Amino acid sequence: MNLTQKTRIAIAGIGGIGGYIGGKLAHYYSNNENIEIIFIARGEMAETIQKKGLWLESNETSYECIPNLTSDNPLEIGNIDVLIVCTKTFSVEEIFKKYHKNLATKAVVITTQNTVNGEKLITPFLPENGVLMEGSIYIASNIIEPGKIKHLSGPAKLFFGTDGIEDNRGDKIAKIFNDAGIDATFTHAIKPTLWKKFLFVSPVAVVTSVFKISFSEILENTEAKYLFINLTSELMQLAKAKSITIDDNTIINNLNLLKSFKGNVKSSLQLDLEKNKPTEINSLVEYIIEEAKLFQIPTPHFDSAIVELYSKYDNIYLKK
Repeated sequence: MNLTQKTRIAIAGIGGIGGYIGGKLAHYYSNNENIEIIFIARGEMAETIQKKGLWLESNETSYECIPNLTSDNPLEIGNIDVLIVCTKTFSVEEIFKKYHKNLATKAVVITTQNTVNGEKLITPFLPENGVLMEGSIYIASNIIEPGKIKHLSGPAKLFFGTDGIEDNRGDKIAKIFNDAGIDATFTHAIKPTLWKKFLFVSPVAVVTSVFKISFSEILENTEAKYLFINLTSELMQLAKAKSITIDDNTIINNLNLLKSFKGNVKSSLQLDLEKNKPTEINSLVEYIIEEAKLFQIPTPHFDSAIVELYSKYDNIYLKK
């Protein structure tokens, strides 16, 4: 990636997260001579954006977002200098199989998935001088209708970076984000940040799905709270075995974090299971069980929870 020349930034997956990031970038860099924004989208979302653009509502402000191009055709998309992947985990491999040849020689790939095992999947698709910068975003943002994204009140914070690799491209991309109004931080030690979020996201996804309750109801249900604590504990053991730096107060911090959620907030895993959609159960649950076996760490609560999930949901995408 050469940021002294025109930089082409593509956002794959224009949903709640991709719509926010892509929307902010497209709005700010509209008609910019040095930066071109591409939305990789399809179906009704793509058709609406092509005709009317994307509308982003964020903290009581509406943004009209017109990207330079909206397409899912690799030939039409052409060269990509920065690829920001905002799809769900189960779609990541499909994205790279379809668009990896579009990546420039020194392309930067930034991820936003709720996972800690993206490196193994993505690295084989990188060009020779390309770099993966895994990311984690804290945001509540949803699709209201095709072509319209709403960032709910509250902060939106993106962390992205490498695992011990010095690379000044990250600082330059962070500036591109921040200039567009996206609160972004680049780091050379991304793993602890990824795991901090994963230590909350995975247990809360499992518990809300098993008990079919909202985030706030976990603390009101003794069995649910017990499962949440024990899942977090098992995941902490795995993180420590992998030499990931984590906070010893993670369980207390996560319980306090649950208190901040109001109303009927459900996990994406729970919603996908209920709506009979493809789920991220592989990266949120099965990955943990299999990885723990390699380190001889028992995971009795994850083991029993996944059995319950398979028995409670008639979801055609669950592989038994």
